[in-house]
Amino acid sequence: EELKIIYPDAQVQRMDWDTVKTRNAHGKILDAFEKGEIDILIGTQMITKGLDFDNVGIVGVLLSDNLLYFPDFRAAERAFQLLTQVAGRAGRKEKKGRVVIQAKNIEHPVLQEVVRHSYHDFYHREIQERREFFYPPFTRLIKVIFKHKKEEQCAEAAKAFVQHLDAKFIKYLNGPAIPGVPRVRNHYLQEALFKCPKDTKTINALKAELLRIHTELVNIKGLSQLRYLIDVDPY
Repeated sequence: EELKIIYPDAQVQRMDWDTVKTRNAHGKILDAFEKGEIDILIGTQMITKGLDFDNVGIVGVLLSDNLLYFPDFRAAERAFQLLTQVAGRAGRKEKKGRVVIQAKNIEHPVLQEVVRHSYHDFYHREIQERREFFYPPFTRLIKVIFKHKKEEQCAEAAKAFVQHLDAKFIKYLNGPAIPGVPRVRNHYLQEALFKCPKDTKTINALKAELLRIHTELVNIKGLSQLRYLIDVDPY
């Protein structure tokens, strides 16, 4: 509505899951934008995926902090990739385009690297952080997810898991903890993450240990309905 006030004659179109539900809706919107029938296209990350237009003069990214502070060790990598990709959408055949990125922390190193178009700076900083904090490609990850309809039982299962775990694997364990989304489809969640050396023998031994613990947990009173998921290389 504010855009209509500023640009009363502009044709504004949203592009998100609500507007592309019908068959061919996605293609129709993009075709109209390419033909100049749409002046301003507002949407989610789907706008950045593999699109190339000659008539885009300016691209804006709102709330880029949401990309940078997402609870995933690959958040910086994804943010750099997405912001670099979307920046490439601006520019006409004869003129340079403009890219405006909104952020609360404009000094964030990823944003500075995007502005400088410095992939090498990003790579060297990111790979050093992954080495320091034991993330891939220097380790392999195994995530264990506990699900239960009752919050207390979910917490009990996570606590019992640590108690039953062979002590030699404790050094690889992070958690268990409540994830950012603590409840899905009426099930409460807790997660444990193992950062393991890239050693086949250790990985196989840990997998066997996790399967053994599952059998013991579901036999504990009150935990027979526990859902216990093992996700190797979850990311």
